[in-house]
Amino acid sequence: NLGLVETQNLARNAVPSSRKINGKSLSGDIVLEAGNVGAFSRGSTATVQGEEGVPWNAASGSYIVQRRGDSLLVVHFNVDSGSTPALQLQTQYKNNSIAYRSARDRFGFEEEWTEFYTTKNKPSAADVGAYTKVESDSHFIPLNKNTKTTGYILSKAANLLDDPSSRDLGRSGFLRLNEGLDGLGNMAIHIAHPSVEGAEHARGISFSYGSNGDGDRFRISTYAFDEKGTFKGHRRILTEDDKDSLGSVPVGVPLPWPQTNPPSGYLVCNGQSFNKSTYPKLGLAYPSGKLPDLRGEFIRGLDAGRNIDSGRGVLSWQNDEFKSHKHEFEAIRNETGNSVWGDFFGTGSDYGRKKYSVSNNGGVETRPRNVAFLYIVRAA
Repeated sequence: NLGLVETQNLARNAVPSSRKINGKSLSGDIVLEAGNVGAFSRGSTATVQGEEGVPWNAASGSYIVQRRGDSLLVVHFNVDSGSTPALQLQTQYKNNSIAYRSARDRFGFEEEWTEFYTTKNKPSAADVGAYTKVESDSHFIPLNKNTKTTGYILSKAANLLDDPSSRDLGRSGFLRLNEGLDGLGNMAIHIAHPSVEGAEHARGISFSYGSNGDGDRFRISTYAFDEKGTFKGHRRILTEDDKDSLGSVPVGVPLPWPQTNPPSGYLVCNGQSFNKSTYPKLGLAYPSGKLPDLRGEFIRGLDAGRNIDSGRGVLSWQNDEFKSHKHEFEAIRNETGNSVWGDFFGTGSDYGRKKYSVSNNGGVETRPRNVAFLYIVRAA
């Protein structure tokens, strides 16, 4: 009988009525709830009141935490064992926040809720230990932006000598050069032109390390690049160490020297001739190739149109001269207007009319008070 065989097969595969599912007998229809299979209910597990929320040892589930004016949703996990027996997630409506807290052993929740940072709930600068924008603007220089600051700017010099990647003469800054690059000196303050990206039109001030002694230690110079970015050299900037240096005096200027012999590189103004090929700069000052003889002479400023000592040229010599003058004396006259004979009388036995001279006591020349120096000129 085919029907009987089919029935027997079904009976062999049937579950005995003595079997149970999660403690429920198979005697009829079985209704399984979330708790029967260890799952959360689709609805809330319970509603609790107040800010304290769901206790750590409550049954796992989804709870409504009722507060004044609104409510929170708390998902509570309780395994009731281990160092972390419970975990809770808490959220507000409209994605306003999400936070968590966890229990320790049997002590429960010892810490306050810890919030997650999200795109809607972003941390503040204070939350992460950072500056605000206003504070950052006051502490730092924005990149590629004009900046005015009342604070200090402290920076190391760009190490152009050891770090080739830092070499950018199209940017202003402090440079360490060590004489190895373009003759810019040891250390430099470099000023780049704002309209170009390279060294074109750049200027700077360089400083010496002074390895050759104190004279070089304080040596400073200014340098320049031309419109093509080609280095054009540097020029020494004189300091107080140079104030007594004869090397700073132009070639050919007469100088009063307090010794009888000139220093090295200088000639005495004694009328001597010199080789203009050997001393070309001196030749520009004295085209005749001959120095003026200033021994025993005073130097006088050229009239140059003032009309006090007119008619003279540069380096022209002038003899001594006594300014014209006259002497006067009084004489007695009679009623006819004639001088009375005998108004002036001399002494002695020589009678009759006689002339008397004025005293000629004095030196060999007319001169002011003076101090003697040796006049010299720088030769080259």
